[in-house]
Amino acid sequence: MEIKVDKQEIFTDYVWSFMMPDHEHWKKEVENIVLIEKNKAIHNFSTENLENKPVQAHKTAWDSFLRYPAVLNILQIIAGTIQQAIEQEGWEAPRLKPMDGWINWYEKNQFAHQHIHNTLLSAVYYVSSDNSPSEFFFHRDDRFRLRRENEDSNIKLVKPKEGSVIFFSGCQSHSVSANTSDETRITLATNFEGAYLEHWDPYATK
Repeated sequence: MEIKVDKQEIFTDYVWSFMMPDHEHWKKEVENIVLIEKNKAIHNFSTENLENKPVQAHKTAWDSFLRYPAVLNILQIIAGTIQQAIEQEGWEAPRLKPMDGWINWYEKNQFAHQHIHNTLLSAVYYVSSDNSPSEFFFHRDDRFRLRRENEDSNIKLVKPKEGSVIFFSGCQSHSVSANTSDETRITLATNFEGAYLEHWDPYATK
């Protein structure tokens, strides 16, 4: 006897993107920060220091959004845009608080291994990448999932342009392709937590 079996989709993930307003202004601000950080002895580390790190590139401190007003301003724009997008979808939008905010700069052949942030939302702003095309990979763990015959790969590719911001679930595994250019690729990354509270910290968006 053939038994009828029903199915329903329960979860769907999204990757969102938008172009940063006043990109050229923010690009100059971030590039100036990178110049400052490059001159700090603490960041003059060799490739050997990167061997066990998920991101094989140089970066500023995690709390750079508290050290540099420009980084905080960028995060506020990103958070406000994310909240607007969520609300337009008809979803309940929590007030977003940046947990961190830092700048990565990828020299030639530097990249990011597959890793996960374990936060509510993560975002990446592509500050300077025109001459160093980047491929951003999202990974799905197939070890504990049924697969259809001839199903697409468990890796999805996004190709961000300079000036674009992508944001996604902070529980989504991802990696970044190597910089194949002689020019530096610069990104600004952040993670957000959210709460449905009336009172918020001074650096949260309104």
